[in-house]
Amino acid sequence: MSTGRTGSRKARLVDLALALLTAVGVGLGPAMMGAPLLWHGAPALGVLLGGLLPARRSRPLLVLVLSAVVLIGYQSSGLFEGGWIWPLSAALFTASLSRPGWAGGVGVLTLAYGVSWDRLDAAEAFARGGVELLWLAVMLAAASAVRQYGRWRAEHQVRLLQLEQTRLAEQRLHISREVHDVVAHTLAVVGVHLNVAVAALDDSPEEARAALRTALAVRNQATRDLKAFVGELRDTPQQGLESVTDLVAQARSAGLKVRYEPEGDLGSVPAAQALTAYRVVQEAVINTLRHSDADCLTIQLQAASQDLRVRVADNGSAAADFAAGHGLTGMRERVVALGGTLRVDAGRGFEVQAVLPLTAHLSGLAS
Repeated sequence: MSTGRTGSRKARLVDLALALLTAVGVGLGPAMMGAPLLWHGAPALGVLLGGLLPARRSRPLLVLVLSAVVLIGYQSSGLFEGGWIWPLSAALFTASLSRPGWAGGVGVLTLAYGVSWDRLDAAEAFARGGVELLWLAVMLAAASAVRQYGRWRAEHQVRLLQLEQTRLAEQRLHISREVHDVVAHTLAVVGVHLNVAVAALDDSPEEARAALRTALAVRNQATRDLKAFVGELRDTPQQGLESVTDLVAQARSAGLKVRYEPEGDLGSVPAAQALTAYRVVQEAVINTLRHSDADCLTIQLQAASQDLRVRVADNGSAAADFAAGHGLTGMRERVVALGGTLRVDAGRGFEVQAVLPLTAHLSGLAS
């Protein structure tokens, strides 16, 4: 909770700083270049543009459009002559993080209107328009770099988590083998000595007691070993459906708008199906971050009486290598091992649908 409050406070401070910088820069910029300082001109425009910025996180495109309309109004009325793109820098950059195409379109239309309104000669229009267009390209490129870095960072965190989970899975497999060896060895040794005790009980009581003592010693040692192994297993965290919220947070930190829709009693889903569903969501999120230009992601988990349904879909344009790679192959193998079905669609966006039966499956038990 304290981390969330700290992040929210930091975001508010950043918004306030951008609003102040925009108000001061737009309000005093033309005056610093020698233009007359009219309080109903550039300073008033700076206050209006800066006042819109606190809403930039929730409504980035709306803030950009309103800022452009206000700027066009002031330019058209002759109250401001300081440029057509740079006063919109903060709003333009923010909108470019989530809607780069729309933001670029608003910037180009604003610039086109400004160049035509100024009625400059060809040389001056080319010079001023080129500078403004260059600044627009810089804002779009900077937003693209930040967006790509956020996706890389989120994907990197997911991969690190996946590697850690793989290591833990290998550790659990090692422990299970050790437990199997201990139990099998113990049962074999105890069985032999019990047979010796039964055979020698009438003719050689001392030999029977020795065999029983040996059986008890082996049993006690096995009990101590099993306690150690079980304790190690209890200390090893298990990934389940509750961990899907971590994937949602990582995707959101990468700039995606995530809609998470859990339905049914997910807490009653068996561990094997829960882990497999988590892996399906994890791989789908990684593919969206790595291959797609999506900005929206939907994650649906529906637990019914007979099966668990998983759907992960984005609104991007999927790349050609979506259907390849070990990640999707491993995802399919996990689902099939539990008797489930998996469908991957990389046509319009990337979509994964998995159905996992909630009853025991022989192949899953055998594995």
